[in-house]
Order: sequence, then structure tokens, then C-alpha cells
Amino acid sequence: MARSKEADVARLYHLQSSHVRSRPLEPPFDADLQPIRFRTYVGSTRTPLPGRDFAIDAPLGAVLEQRRSHREFALRPMPIETLGRLLHASYGVRGTRNVEGVWSCDRPAPSAGARYPLEIYVATQAVEGVPDGLHHYDPRAHELELRREGLAHATLVDLTLGQDMILNSNVVVVITAVPFRTMWKYGQRGYRFLWLDAGHVGQNLYLVATAMGLGPVGIGGFYDEELKAFLALPAEEDTMYVVCIGQPAPAEGRKGP
Repeated sequence: MARSKEADVARLYHLQSSHVRSRPLEPPFDADLQPIRFRTYVGSTRTPLPGRDFAIDAPLGAVLEQRRSHREFALRPMPIETLGRLLHASYGVRGTRNVEGVWSCDRPAPSAGARYPLEIYVATQAVEGVPDGLHHYDPRAHELELRREGLAHATLVDLTLGQDMILNSNVVVVITAVPFRTMWKYGQRGYRFLWLDAGHVGQNLYLVATAMGLGPVGIGGFYDEELKAFLALPAEEDTMYVVCIGQPAPAEGRKGP
């Protein structure tokens, strides 16, 4: 079977962004072009979140043992504090630190060069004190910025190739990236780092959700440009990863392992 052109392009990028001794690294970044580190939507209706802490009473070993992907949820109200703690403990701002002479916000997930290129969007359903809709998470203020009012879950099912477990979930987290935040420093190889960052945050969401008795499931299949348009993302921002989080259905109602 002939290889697809898409596969060839992916392999070409991998080779071009590889470090090899015979090729010098890309020239240093231009400090004058440093991109803004955080996204905010001025004028959006904001919802302050509680739970700006790491008050999660669960041993790490037990959480790792229990971690699994859930695809059946029982839709019940979720306390706003649960959502706040989920977001803060996964990708919130917990302080500042000096990285290579530059002060940067410190966060619970690692990021190449502390560039933190990711943004978090949250579709909510039946979260107490939060309007159903699509929100952007502002980690510095620990607030949600309303981007689109009204339930987004049915549309997200369509945009994720029919992942209908979304319908009964409380929260759908869409992880996006502003590539230039990382590529400004690391050039072409920086694009690889975006996916590493997204994986770190996805695992944080899995572990924090599990520790709080919630069920997470990662979704990698979606119509990229359609999801980007639905989120009304700026041109320089792209969708990376989706994590659906809800309250697990009773054990006897689950299917599969």
C-alpha cells in the first residue's frame, strides 16, 4: 500500500526538527518579538472560581491505580469548587519563579523553557454557579471568561467525530496552543514541545479528576478547523487536545474494562 502524502509530510517535519551534530541549532530568538504569555478576552462576563488550592485528599499511589478512561457518565450537578480546583491544580498559576533571568508564572505542569503555550477552554453543563456555555480559563485571576452562552455539548459531540459520552459530562476541556510562544525560543523543534505540554496537562486533568472521584476521558479525534471556528480562536491559536470530565455512572451500568 502506498504511503499517504500526509504521512510523508509528518516524517519530513520530524527529520527537519531533529537535532543532528552536522547541522547547527537555529539562531537565538529575537527578544523584541517575545509573544504575550497569557490570553484574555476583554469585556467577557467573568465567573470567579473558588478552589484555588491543592486540597486533594488522595494518595498518589491510589490515584494512579484507579486512573482510567470513563465513557459513561451520570449527569448530576457539579459544585463550582470542584471545577475551580480541577483547573487550578491542573494548569493554574501557583506563584512566580525566575527562569534564565526572566520572571515567569509557575504552574503545576512542566513546559519547555517555562513558555507555557497552552490555553484552556471549558464547556460547562450543570456546574453550580456557572452558566452553561463555553468559557476561557484565566489562570492568573482564577476566573472563567464567558465566550459563548448556552450548552455546547451536542455541537462538541459532532466536532469530535461522534463521541457521545460528552452529552452527560459536566465539563469538556479543550486544550489549545499558541505555537509562537514556544517556537519563538526553540524554532521548528518548539512545535514538538507543544504536544508534550498538552500531554502533561492532560495527565494532570486525569489525575486530579480521578482524585476527586470524577471520570476523565481524553479525545484526540476532532475536526481541527471546525473546532477552532466554534471556539472563535484567534488565527495564531490552534486546538490540540480534548478531555471530557464527568461523574462516572454506577459500576453496573458501565461497558467494557
